[in-house]
Amino acid sequence: MTQFVYPGLHALFIWWFSTGVVIFLDGLPPRSFRYSMAGATVVLGLGLYGLAASASDRSVGGVYLAFTSALLIWSWLEASFYLGYVTGVRRHSCVAGCHGWRHFGHAIAASLWHELAVLVLGGVVLALGWGAENPFGAYTFVVLWWMHQSARLNVFLGVRNLNLEFLPEHLFYLRGFFRNKPMNLLFPISVSVSTVLAAWLFQRAAVSGDPVAVIGNSVVGTMMVLAIAEHWFLVLPLPTARLWSWGLRSRPDARPAGVQIVGGCLGAGKTSFICHQLDLADPGSRTLVIVDEPGEISVDRSILARRGATVVALGEGGFRCGPDADLAGRLREIIARHRPDRVLIEPGGNADIGAVCAAFEDPRVRPLVRRYEVIALIDAACFVQDYAGAHRLLTAQARLAGNILLNKADLIDAGDLAVVRDTLHQINPGAAIIAARFGAVPPGALVLAQANPPTVVAAEPEHDAGMMSWSNLLSGRCALDELRQLLELATEGLFGDVERLKGLAPCGAGWLRFDIAAGRAAITAFAAAPDEQARVAVMGRHLDAVALDRAFSSCIVAGA
Repeated sequence: MTQFVYPGLHALFIWWFSTGVVIFLDGLPPRSFRYSMAGATVVLGLGLYGLAASASDRSVGGVYLAFTSALLIWSWLEASFYLGYVTGVRRHSCVAGCHGWRHFGHAIAASLWHELAVLVLGGVVLALGWGAENPFGAYTFVVLWWMHQSARLNVFLGVRNLNLEFLPEHLFYLRGFFRNKPMNLLFPISVSVSTVLAAWLFQRAAVSGDPVAVIGNSVVGTMMVLAIAEHWFLVLPLPTARLWSWGLRSRPDARPAGVQIVGGCLGAGKTSFICHQLDLADPGSRTLVIVDEPGEISVDRSILARRGATVVALGEGGFRCGPDADLAGRLREIIARHRPDRVLIEPGGNADIGAVCAAFEDPRVRPLVRRYEVIALIDAACFVQDYAGAHRLLTAQARLAGNILLNKADLIDAGDLAVVRDTLHQINPGAAIIAARFGAVPPGALVLAQANPPTVVAAEPEHDAGMMSWSNLLSGRCALDELRQLLELATEGLFGDVERLKGLAPCGAGWLRFDIAAGRAAITAFAAAPDEQARVAVMGRHLDAVALDRAFSSCIVAGA
């Protein structure tokens, strides 16, 4: 029995220890990476030398040397990737909505040089060991390659546990190529093939009378068992991070951040409020803004990024809270990646604020958050209409809020404003109700308040029925008169029931920001970044995408 146990323990320890060393090194400050990479390259040289020296040594010591050398070579491949030196031609995530073979191609591009390095070193290993007196180093490398490819494909197709704590900050763009779901169709095939191969290797070890063959097949078979375990770690609720907790100690702890969830119906002024808050923010603090923008083209990201914040646009459905959405997991990943001092969250107008609050109560998120609060933006001029059309959502937001801001209060008379205030006070007597204009409130007006206990509220059917979005990139400069006329036609319903429209476009010698909210169109100047892209996003019901595309194309100045 010991002839199987000792080789298995040796394989287990070398695999566990080498993995932990790579995790520890890629979590150190980036200035240390060059030294880590230099050390890893020395290890690579030792591995290649050991593999060459053991190829003709068919002894027990030769088997252990060949196996260990193959793992040292593989460790260089892992270190060079996770340190960021040998990755791929693509170093950013896909845009929202990218899927299918195009998304798969982007995933390959993100690790192309790494995969080519695996093939090149794999060819060297096979040339040195395959068919030699001692082939177990080559066999080990083939098993490692199988573990690597199968695990990556399964993570791309979707697994329950993405284990993102092992992904260093400088590679967090790879998160866009991971998918969270209970299981995928490849998983049972991967596990079944690995199980058959492991059984075959141990059967060869059991029937062999050659001690060298027993040990060689045992160490390679143990690696195949570890491949099976790695796959099950991807789908079972097990605390796998504890296996390498010592390696993760090199990662700096994220400081708990203060979170403000800014709710409100479409056009209530959420983006304007966040812009005002960013203007007042301490320049020395790191602010992260998470927006839920309809369509694949983000307008808010450009507007908010110009005010010095890091902006993450989740895209359409980004704050959906279905059983497979794992909103808490995604929020944890984003906050842990950016390590902000402050987080401002702008869910979509139809988002369930209660479910967003519940995500911050999740044990995975709570250590990253100092406190969270809800600020509800109310369009005072459209309050009666919104209250009738989205009663449950508006009421839920007001009940959760510690501060309720009455935006556009200057557009209604004192009597109507009293109705709005009295209604909101009845919904939430403890909230501070503050008048705002263009999303701005007086300094110090906001009351520090933790969110009320979250209540998950289903989307309002009457308000959300038929809601759709349209977005597009614009090429060329817009003519101001044509753009103004287009917005007027949109408010009149020519392109469907437009509830919200946002866009950026060059015009003359500068840029314009244009939008429609609560049936009113507005065009203002915009300070664009040098690489800004003109774009437009529309949300509403029964939108005529063809007419919208034709109308915006007609706004472009000929020859611009």
